[in-house]
Amino acid sequence: MDGSGSCCWGGRGRRGRAQESVGSLELTVQTQDPTPPVSRSLFLAIRMNACLPCAKCGESIHPDTAAKNNGLCMPCKGGYREQIEEGKRQLQADRAYEQSAERKHWKGLVDRVYCTAEGFSGLSQEEKTYFAVSCLIGELYNGGFDQFFSNSTGEMYGAALAGLWELEANASAGLLLQAKEVLFGSQLVPTDQTQRWSLMPTIGDDAAPEHKQLANLDRLFCGDPDRLGARCREFAISNGLYADD
Repeated sequence: MDGSGSCCWGGRGRRGRAQESVGSLELTVQTQDPTPPVSRSLFLAIRMNACLPCAKCGESIHPDTAAKNNGLCMPCKGGYREQIEEGKRQLQADRAYEQSAERKHWKGLVDRVYCTAEGFSGLSQEEKTYFAVSCLIGELYNGGFDQFFSNSTGEMYGAALAGLWELEANASAGLLLQAKEVLFGSQLVPTDQTQRWSLMPTIGDDAAPEHKQLANLDRLFCGDPDRLGARCREFAISNGLYADD
């Protein structure tokens, strides 16, 4: 800025002059062609180093960013603002779920099953149904039927199947029975994990044709034909396992 109060932006090239006023003070701004003239609000923001709202989402951005991106923040300019917002919404939902009666009940069941002498047998019949079906759902969405049967959860096969029948989740029960047939045929599913491994053709053989059969059953189950999550919640609330939030 020179002694007359004029604000000069340095650089080579032909210069034009534009006047802006701040209050009663008139400023003369020198700009370079072919740079287009800046808006009054952007000019004042740059002068005061103040943030501006993104023209699309309203988030505060630095005036330099606004000038470079035609008023947009970087996420809006790059097209990934919605992914960021979805991540925020999911984080809020996860935090709310952690404080819910459903989550607290589930953590209590896990402690009783794995940290007490009674274990799974110490649960009430309603709790066994809820726990076994919930474990089945979790394993299926994480790694499919092969994971359910190969992990320790496989010992709850009978309880999970009975639970699905109790919930009248007939389509899901049918898929579980088909998966059992693929892996164990007409044999009973052992409660001992090592014995289950010895019978499962998929253990140690990534090329086993049973993998393809199970993948199709996994896809059908994860299509959620019985709305299992909703059925489990309704069952738990109606049987007084936890209160509705």
